[in-house]
Amino acid sequence: MWASLKTAKGFKGDTEKEHHLCDVIVTEEEAQPIMDQCRGVQEKILALCGEEDKRMALANSRPWKTHDDDPDNIPAGYVQLKTKKRAFRANGNKPATPPIPTYVDGKKIDWDTADYNVGNGSLIEIAAAITPYYVPGPVGLGVTLQLKAVKVLELKKYVAGESGDKFYEDVFADGAETKKNEAESNDSEDNYFD
Repeated sequence: MWASLKTAKGFKGDTEKEHHLCDVIVTEEEAQPIMDQCRGVQEKILALCGEEDKRMALANSRPWKTHDDDPDNIPAGYVQLKTKKRAFRANGNKPATPPIPTYVDGKKIDWDTADYNVGNGSLIEIAAAITPYYVPGPVGLGVTLQLKAVKVLELKKYVAGESGDKFYEDVFADGAETKKNEAESNDSEDNYFD
């Protein structure tokens, strides 16, 4: 859902910070180990820094939403994992942050020539790293799922102007289960999925 793999986007009200984004809907069973690992990273850092330190409170935010958090948009029994990667504009010293490495049919997309984007309802695998952060004050110690790469198993090309909600009807109709596919191997040296 809401993949911004080629061009980074800013969050509402923030034109300075841009991110590459990609959310994925998985079953609660598939999401549980990831959620447990995220909590484990937070707890380990908290233990290392000293649980008595009141400045080291755990952040209220987390990189997922459940049906209980958003019953209108997340089907019962599923979790929306939110991945992102901060993108920086080019400056005199450094080039702009490149697009997210994305693989379709075992080949890395050349975002300079691609005439489409990965649309809602595509079946994908995401390579992400659990990345801790700390912001003093009310935010605290949290984790994000830092987006590294995307492998597209079943592509639904993004078409400008189409509704992004219809895919729920198709993907989750009649209790449909998550489909598992094996994509072809990739010849690229930076294959995150090997």
